[in-house]
Formats: sequence, C-alpha cells, structure tokens
Amino acid sequence: MGALKDLARSFSRLTQEEVDLFCLEHGIDKQFNPTAPACDASIDKPIPGFIALYCRHFEWSNLRYPFSFFVLNVLEYYRVSFGQVHPKGMARVLHFEVLCRALGYDPSLLLFRRFFRLAKNGDWFTFENTKVETCLVSSMVTTLGSWKNTFFWVSESIIPFKMVWRHPDAVLNDPEPSESELNDAFLSAIRGCPSRVRPFPEHLLVLLGVSNIWAKVDRDPVLMRNGLVMSALDFIKSDDTSDVVFEDAPTVPGENVVVRTSEQRYEGSGYVSVENVKGFTKSNVSKPSTRRLSRRLLKATPQSTSTEPVDLSDDIEVSEDQVEAEVEKEKELVVRGKKVRGKKGVATPVQESSSRDVEGTEDGSLTGQAKGLKGSVLPNAGRGVPPRLQNVDGGSLV
Repeated sequence: MGALKDLARSFSRLTQEEVDLFCLEHGIDKQFNPTAPACDASIDKPIPGFIALYCRHFEWSNLRYPFSFFVLNVLEYYRVSFGQVHPKGMARVLHFEVLCRALGYDPSLLLFRRFFRLAKNGDWFTFENTKVETCLVSSMVTTLGSWKNTFFWVSESIIPFKMVWRHPDAVLNDPEPSESELNDAFLSAIRGCPSRVRPFPEHLLVLLGVSNIWAKVDRDPVLMRNGLVMSALDFIKSDDTSDVVFEDAPTVPGENVVVRTSEQRYEGSGYVSVENVKGFTKSNVSKPSTRRLSRRLLKATPQSTSTEPVDLSDDIEVSEDQVEAEVEKEKELVVRGKKVRGKKGVATPVQESSSRDVEGTEDGSLTGQAKGLKGSVLPNAGRGVPPRLQNVDGGSLV
C-alpha cells in the first residue's frame, strides 16, 4: 500500500441527516452543533471554532463520547488533532486504555509512551510500537474499510483545551521513559497481556467505563461463557469470543457502572491537563501502586482454544505505519532552502493558519499535571453467579 498523501483532498460524503443519525446513535449532544462539511471542504479546513471527528474512530477504533480523560491527555501531550490520527493509531490508544482498566489500573500516559510512539503515516499520524516494548499488540484486525470520506464538524467546546493541528515536520517524540520511572507491578502486569487490537462490543466498553451508551439504568452488563461470568481481561486476551454471551444483571445499589465510571470521562469538568508537553517525564510524587485495593476481578473461566486464524506479526501495518515512517526518515527535507537529512530531526517553522492553531517545532507547555484517573473498571460481584474474586496479582480478595 502506498503512502497516504491525500489529506488535503479528503472530503466528506456525509449528509446532515447522516451526521444527525450518527450522533444520535453515539450520544454526541446537539449542543456541539454536529455539522456535515461542504462537499469541497477538506478535513484540514474545518469551520472556525470547530474540529473534525472521523466516524471510523467510533465504529472501529472504540472511541466514545464523552471522551475519556486518557484519550484527551494523549492528544494534548502529542499536540495532534482527532482529524490527523489514522483509525489504527486511535485503536491502539483505546486498546491500551481498555487493557489497563481491565487489569484494575488507571491508564498512564507515561506507561503509554513506553509502549507506543507517534509516527507519520503519509499525511496522517499514527501510533506504533516502540523499540523497547514490542509485545503488547499480538495482532490487529485488518478490515478497516473506507474512512477518509466519513467525517463531520463539531464545536471545539466538546474538548476542554484548544486542540491544535500538528505541523507535519514537528519533532515526533521524546525518549521513552525508563523502567525505573514506571510502576513495577503495573508494567509487569501489562507485559503479560499481549492481545489483539479490534473493535470491542459495547458491553465491554460500558463495563470498563469507556462508554456510557447503556439504556438499562438499573442493570449492569455481564459477559458470560459456558454459563459462568467471564472477566473483562479474559475477554480482551481471548482471540475467539464467538461463544461469549452478552447479558445484564441487576445493579448493586449505589454501584451502577455507568454512574460509577463517569469520573473517567470528560463531561464538562474534572479534566487535568498535561503539565509540560516537551519536558514531561514522570510525576514528582513517589511511585506507589495505582491499583485500587477495593477493585475486584471475577475469576476467569478456563479459555477455549481459538480456531480463528490470527496474524501474530508484531505490527501488520508495515506498509502504512512502519515502512512509511522509515521511508520518511530517509528522505531529504528542504528547510528554508537548505537540504538536511530527515533523520537528524530538523524541523520547519510553524506556518500560519487562519482557522485553527497549528503545532510547530518550538518548545511549548500546557498547564497542569497528568494525574491518575479515577473510576472502577470491573463488574460487581453478586450477579447471581458466585465466582471467587481475585485481585490482579492472583490473590484472593474474599
């Protein structure tokens, strides 16, 4: 597959009726004025005061509104817009968050940078494996389909900070954090969970607090396999989930999953931004476990052997994410009339934009420190099925 070099020629085919229907299905409020772009408006030229959202980010990458604090932290840290991120890159961001929450931890931007780095994918950006940690993604579903021509505008007030359009020549990454900067238990736990990146069912996303699209206010989602409750982590790690049944159970009083996990999502308040975009390394506080002792994981049932063919390559998007990034590094860039080698990291000045802010190459900073994000992530016990409860280290909690 060739380079994706047609961002400025990517136009949306959506009608206003289709945009309204999509937003209704995905819970995007009309107060953000979802608008179908004009037929000649490319995604890099939104209406002033608006940003672009891809439908495929929701349909394929597991993105949900209200956006999670973690997703917003990632976009703010890398100073990149929704409209610049390839759906497979966005899928890796959400997969990391879902996996962290299934393990009983809040997703960490610092740990994310250990496993993933920002990369160029033609005119778009993506997230690919770092060189120091390559085991988190075991494979990826390849069926993406058409995505560049299904986007729409929403008011920029849908996010809590001024989203910028990243300059294509801005320096991509800071060095990956060292192991000594990370929570040892968290790092060890996530290393032991290589899993397949794919669209997840709404039951799982609601269960982990990524989605609030759930109509049964007095009942919570439950995953069942062979008549037993299946943990969210076992579902994520299992490549073959064709025998999983999606059910619901009465909510334990005061423990409604949608309400309980609302503090993980931006619903008009509570967002804590990244403190220093260029210099962010780690929190100044000590390194205690970010795991909540009160969280409980349902003991998994034995997993069946998968018969589904799975691509176990480190990153199946070689032509899009890796090869293209390597080619770009080897090309010569022309900067102010001088030729320099691309791999030396020389960047061009910021170009002006009348309709949006543009991320340049100079150091900048944002206010606030990325904090641990609160929220329970797993189903409550007491669903009528009496499995034994365990913590993430395997020890019994009850």
